[in-house]
Amino acid sequence: MTAGLTYAFARILLDAYHGCPAAHPQLTALFVDGISVALAGAQEPSPTALRSVCPDGDAGGVHPIGGAGPMPLLLAVRAGGAAMHVLDYEPMWSPANHSVSTILPALLGLAELRSDLAVTGRDLLAAFAVGIEAQLRLRRASQEFDPKDLRFHPPGLVGPLGSAAACACLLGLDADRMRHAMGIAASRSGALLANVGSMTKSLHCGAAAADGLDAALLAEAGFQADPDALGNPRGFLAAFFGEAADPHELTREAPLALLDPGPAYKFYPSQYGTHFVIEAALAARRQMTAGAQVRAVRIVAPPMPYVDRPAPASGLDGKFSFQYVAAAAILDARVALDTFADARRRAPDMEPTLPKVVLAPDPAREGRFDRMVVDVEIDTDRGMAEGRCDGPPGIWGRAAPAARLADKARDCLAHGGVAPDLHARLDRIAEMGADELAALTATLRPD
Repeated sequence: MTAGLTYAFARILLDAYHGCPAAHPQLTALFVDGISVALAGAQEPSPTALRSVCPDGDAGGVHPIGGAGPMPLLLAVRAGGAAMHVLDYEPMWSPANHSVSTILPALLGLAELRSDLAVTGRDLLAAFAVGIEAQLRLRRASQEFDPKDLRFHPPGLVGPLGSAAACACLLGLDADRMRHAMGIAASRSGALLANVGSMTKSLHCGAAAADGLDAALLAEAGFQADPDALGNPRGFLAAFFGEAADPHELTREAPLALLDPGPAYKFYPSQYGTHFVIEAALAARRQMTAGAQVRAVRIVAPPMPYVDRPAPASGLDGKFSFQYVAAAAILDARVALDTFADARRRAPDMEPTLPKVVLAPDPAREGRFDRMVVDVEIDTDRGMAEGRCDGPPGIWGRAAPAARLADKARDCLAHGGVAPDLHARLDRIAEMGADELAALTATLRPD
């Protein structure tokens, strides 16, 4: 049986794999960014805990990004995906999704374990593009463009299917078996928005990568799902999105999501909506008179209850707080990795400043990141200062500054205790042969 939406979707994705411009610099940039961010995040509590569930030394396993190992394949991939997402520093996509941490660790693990596949750097990058494409088509099919409409955390929802499709490409599965891989993965989808701001958020991405890889391996072995697990009246689209879903988004002709709209790179390690607040707060701070004392701060933004957190419980929780990032930007004139340490959250200057920051939701403003506008007003003892942001650096339609991306990668590598010369090695991923790629993950750990 070959009819059905899921099969047609698989055919589209396989065509994308075989026609992918694997040498495109955008793919290399995403790869370097993803690995650098994972190395910076690898020693955070959640990936550390995920690596601890299995002792090192499994001779049949692979190396988790940022860890020692080897470990069983799926556990290593799960920990690697969590490391890549935990800092909330990976790119954002439109509609909103995290499409890197859900794919790259699975592909690297598969390339390391399965030498019989002889996966090259270009093979990996082409499969990476397919994983991104699958997720973005599923996100468009959901018709959930505004974050306020979300019922599940997107990467935990579409990530398993994207990982399954990407891994199916490296495994050489045909459209029929890819269809089954995605059907298996569809039964593992779902992630609660209630866990955003907790350690479990990073597990959404790590589990998506591992579950998708597992689904592809099962399909390779002949394991089957419903022939049309996505289009079935009781399938993925109907279950998660109901009548609002638009199945035609899965199969319509469109440019690769990799290129249109492409990624919005992050230059602050926090939830993407907070970047608008950070940029507006930094702009307002530059207008302040030297020595002025802050009396009150007002943030005018779309109604976004999930980032309205006036008193975040921790530095991690502060990544999802409009109020906290505004206070940090004003106090420090910067927002960086150490901004979200618990020590900064509880610092003597932060405690009295946070209550001065008030969020004023404006119902007339849209919460879609591609249409969002945020204003920050600072009332000081020497007058008012104001700043506005209608899109952070690197947002869709604006080229990401190459120098800033390189600085981010080097900073992440330094934070992860990795030699900076790894940056140049990662940058030549498209040139790597199978042997070099298979050995790569074992070297992605602190010196």
